[in-house]
Amino acid sequence: MAYFPFMIEVNNKKCLVVGGGKIALHKVKKLLPFGVEITVVAEQVCDAFSVYASQIQIVNRAFWDSDIEGMDFVVAATDSEERNHHVAELCKARNILVNAVDMKEDCSFIFPAMVKQDNLVIAISTGGQSPVAASHLKQTIQKGIPDYYGTLLANMGACRELVLSKVGSETKRKEIFERLLQYGLEHEGEIPEEQVANEINIRG
Repeated sequence: MAYFPFMIEVNNKKCLVVGGGKIALHKVKKLLPFGVEITVVAEQVCDAFSVYASQIQIVNRAFWDSDIEGMDFVVAATDSEERNHHVAELCKARNILVNAVDMKEDCSFIFPAMVKQDNLVIAISTGGQSPVAASHLKQTIQKGIPDYYGTLLANMGACRELVLSKVGSETKRKEIFERLLQYGLEHEGEIPEEQVANEINIRG
């Protein structure tokens, strides 16, 4: 069965990552751009973790069952299926979201392949059937997105409140936003204030 793509706010949410290898590091790198407060528990972490030492908390010891307390979600990413299953069972018993790497039946959420450019986030999931296919689709989609799209979205967001406050008609608002989007696409994401004012005056 396919997974429903909830997009949730995780800024300042607490996440426990159990494990200190390359897979655990990969999960940490995916989560950091979203403002997650990450604690890593592992007897030993790979050297690459040192790059992120100032951004996360690293606890160098074996996992304790009590480590999941107070966490919003947990990632079990050790090299032991038995240990990952144990962590997942603890989390499920306490209604804590958990991802156990490469153990779909133990997951209450999964990590999608993801395209991110500033506030633009595109998630791709194959329901756990083929991560390779998800990665291929990610690369295909990434190639089709202009590198200025994050700037374009920021500029569209900046003019949104002004248009909403000045234009009462929903139909006219949509027309203005479509015109501004087209302008931004033609000018590498830039939408000057004068252009916004002009569209409001003409169509508002």
